[in-house]
Amino acid sequence: MQPGRFHPARIATLTIWTLLIATLTAWHASSHAPPAALALWLPTVLPLLVALPGLWLGRRRTYRWAGLTLAPALAWGLTEMLANAAAGGVATATALLAFLALAALVAALRVMPSGR
Repeated sequence: MQPGRFHPARIATLTIWTLLIATLTAWHASSHAPPAALALWLPTVLPLLVALPGLWLGRRRTYRWAGLTLAPALAWGLTEMLANAAAGGVATATALLAFLALAALVAALRVMPSGR
């Protein structure tokens, strides 16, 4: 993959990553008062935002560690899926997007040159 060129695996990674951020943000904003929403947003979404610039620029190093930032979102989604029946649909979508984001990261890493 050439620098600056968007491979379908990178496009998938960025799309899924953005959908995960949007889903978590909308979920927290719609189901909690502003102070509580921010308190829940910070540990689940902020790590995803930290990785986003490196993913956008196609930095292989970022693609290698970005999977670690999915853990809070995945844990939140799985916990809510099991414990909160009212949030079942959004929780399932969040957990699914987190798994898809990890798969997309691996796919993008496989097509990136090892020198980047």
